[in-house]
Amino acid sequence: MKKLTVLLLALAMLCTCFALAACGDDGDTSSATSSSSETSSTASTSSTATSTTSSATSTASSTASSDASTATSSDASSATSSDASSATSSENTAAAPGTFWLTHYDSVGNEGSGAVLTQPYEHGEYWLHIAFKPVDGEDGVYEVVDISDGLASGQATPLAIPEGGFVYAVNTGNNYPALGDDTKPNYNSENVVKMTDIAKTWKKGDKFTFTGIDLENKTEIPTSTPDVEWYDPSYVCTATYTKVG
Repeated sequence: MKKLTVLLLALAMLCTCFALAACGDDGDTSSATSSSSETSSTASTSSTATSTTSSATSTASSTASSDASTATSSDASSATSSDASSATSSENTAAAPGTFWLTHYDSVGNEGSGAVLTQPYEHGEYWLHIAFKPVDGEDGVYEVVDISDGLASGQATPLAIPEGGFVYAVNTGNNYPALGDDTKPNYNSENVVKMTDIAKTWKKGDKFTFTGIDLENKTEIPTSTPDVEWYDPSYVCTATYTKVG
């Protein structure tokens, strides 16, 4: 009986040991499972953060690229527009040749005419006188150096002829038929009125080039209608001027 009791006690102790061992295994497993869960959670968080960072970087890069592209396109468009505008502005403001009303040389005695004078002269009180001198170093360019305007006042005075240059004198003339005198023509032609209106805007320092002027021989009057009087509305003058400064 005593042996049986001892045996049962030993058996009970053995069972207790097995139970304790089993409980320890469960704790380790639970701990391992928890660690695995935490590791998985950490990895997931890290993955999410990486994904978010990558997405943000991609978005920022895309935005920067878009902004740069837009800026480049805008700059290029602006530059093109500016160039086109400058070119258009330049074309619109470029001086165009105009008719230079030249009907006589060395004479201020013809109403409604435009004369180029290369030698001293007198009178011309009701004329507009403009003296031109050649510009040094600029071939064919002439500069206005003096003006005497008597178109309205009749107080103009002759100007000195610049060396190598000339004086241009223009007179509007009278419309005699309108004044009741049918024995004389209308010298106040549209051609001369247009020339005087333009010449009155010229001032000292203005520079011009001319075509159709013969300062040496003064034999050829620049016209395509030589058989028509200068005051006739159909008269055509072929001399030109271009303002260059």
